[in-house]
Amino acid sequence: MIRQHYTGSSRQAANIIWNAAGRYDFDPPFLAFFPNGDADDYFNLVIGLSSKWLDLDRLDVFFESLGLSNTAQEASAILWLGIESCVYQKECPQRPILEALRRERAEAFYVYSASLSRQQMMLQSMKVFDQEQARWASVLGKKVLLSPAAQRLSQALEFPENLDTDGVIDRMTQICMEYFHLRPGRAAQDSTRRIAVRGLAGALARRFMKRELRSADLLILRKGSGTGDRKGSVQLGHRFGQEHTSGSAQKDLAYIRDCFGPCLYSDREMRILENTLCVGTDAACRLWIADRSGGRCGAAAAKAPDTNHSGTDTGAERGDVEIAGNLGERPGAAQSQAKLLRQDQENQRLRNVRFYQEHIFRIQENIRDLAAQTDTIFASYLHYLPKRSRRGRIDAEKVWRLPVLSDPDVFWSDSDITEFSVTVDLLLDASQSRMNNQEMIASQAYIIAKSFESCGIPVRVSAFRSIRGYTVLQRLKSYKDKRCEGIFRYYAGGWNRDGLCLKTMDYLMKDEQEKMASRRILLVLTDASPNDSMQIPPDEKHVFAREYEGDLAVQDAAAAVRQLRADGIRTAAIFFGASTHLDHVHQIYGQNYVRIRSLSQFSDAVGALLKRALEDRGAA
Repeated sequence: MIRQHYTGSSRQAANIIWNAAGRYDFDPPFLAFFPNGDADDYFNLVIGLSSKWLDLDRLDVFFESLGLSNTAQEASAILWLGIESCVYQKECPQRPILEALRRERAEAFYVYSASLSRQQMMLQSMKVFDQEQARWASVLGKKVLLSPAAQRLSQALEFPENLDTDGVIDRMTQICMEYFHLRPGRAAQDSTRRIAVRGLAGALARRFMKRELRSADLLILRKGSGTGDRKGSVQLGHRFGQEHTSGSAQKDLAYIRDCFGPCLYSDREMRILENTLCVGTDAACRLWIADRSGGRCGAAAAKAPDTNHSGTDTGAERGDVEIAGNLGERPGAAQSQAKLLRQDQENQRLRNVRFYQEHIFRIQENIRDLAAQTDTIFASYLHYLPKRSRRGRIDAEKVWRLPVLSDPDVFWSDSDITEFSVTVDLLLDASQSRMNNQEMIASQAYIIAKSFESCGIPVRVSAFRSIRGYTVLQRLKSYKDKRCEGIFRYYAGGWNRDGLCLKTMDYLMKDEQEKMASRRILLVLTDASPNDSMQIPPDEKHVFAREYEGDLAVQDAAAAVRQLRADGIRTAAIFFGASTHLDHVHQIYGQNYVRIRSLSQFSDAVGALLKRALEDRGAA
């Protein structure tokens, strides 16, 4: 289960919310911060009181229904002033100190406002600023000059204390319709992430980027050997101002679900992931985590072309790429496209298996060699499995059985059975640039997984790609699955946003930390060429959106690797790609990588890499 991770200011904010709510058994759907990243203690107190006096889950559903447009974000910020008015009046008789805390928050608003530069003021939402100013001016007994409409809105936000959850939602609905022309519930039909650019940046963006090229990402269908014998590699190119979505969040979501099957996690868990990870550089992105079984289009569907992003075949024979239509865009063609994609996925699986069979002796030799090296490398990580005993380390959860049931087996002691206190994750780049090497990559992953499994080391294999703004992580083998044949379902197509995928792996592996082994290793099979269709949104330093490619994408991936290592996850790369990207792999992974040119050197190279990763040489 995915849980919210709290560190630093987030931990402080959550503790205030839990304390105000009087309970600690929930993950707050809201956290309040000042623009500098510090926790806003007063509004976190308000969130906690909202849980105490109102139904916070229903408020969460309401705000979710507003969508993610610029107007919806303004409305959400302003509506919290109404909730603050209501819960303050409810709680103040029981908690008199609340009045002083409210005054402190009002004074903090004026201190912060005075520190803003002209450029920072231009990036503010003046509608939100005016309402905050009106609220805190009234708290401090000051006067403020507002337009008639702003004055009416300020008065409407003075929610009385006698409102229950239904009353608060009714008031907020009226305000949304009258002052923001929003109808809650209708916006939820289109949940595309939109990044608001306000002030001068927004004006310039609208001025110079009026025309938008829109085309929907598809995946690639390939015919060819897939063993790397083609010259060059297939890459996806960028065209200025082009957006790689269908224009409808629902169509994009349906396409992703058809291609990869249902998400392994609940909507709530994915919301936690996206709210935590899809920020900053990745603010326009979404996440999807599925298993290898795939969806309505089979495990595969996503082999697609990109009729829209000038896919460039850098040296590959043009006959190797077939163009498929846009699945789901033309209802009449949907069934035939689904059949085509299912068949192509199965064909690729058969090609992967056939390559394995043709090279079975060399592959089996690599498995034996790597397994022998693994046994030696991980010998120091062997530990004895515990067993119930009448002496040893007491089990606090079972000790009650001794006096109540006269059960003496309330201790743990070491058994004669051993296992490695190590788990390994294999992460396979499944973007279009790997299209001509699919069979080789599938066999490499199979060798590693089979070697570790033969030594009793749990290994999980995942493939990742990006399509229509979604970074998709597809599980080909789980820790518990002892069979490795699912790896042959590997196929390449789409883009690759390495930084976001690595951050997602970091989050998921930390989430599993309590029940997993003491040593976690992440091996990435990559060509070190991050490249995605979703642009990096504008920010305070950059007026225009930037392409996720080149040095910018490499730096993003390198930052994610540094964070993985800081979190105790030994991260290394197996590089199988063009010489032009050697500098990239060094920037991203430091010294912890090996370059593979053929299967004959595979086991020795991976064994040496494991030693380096465990010694943590080259860690950033």
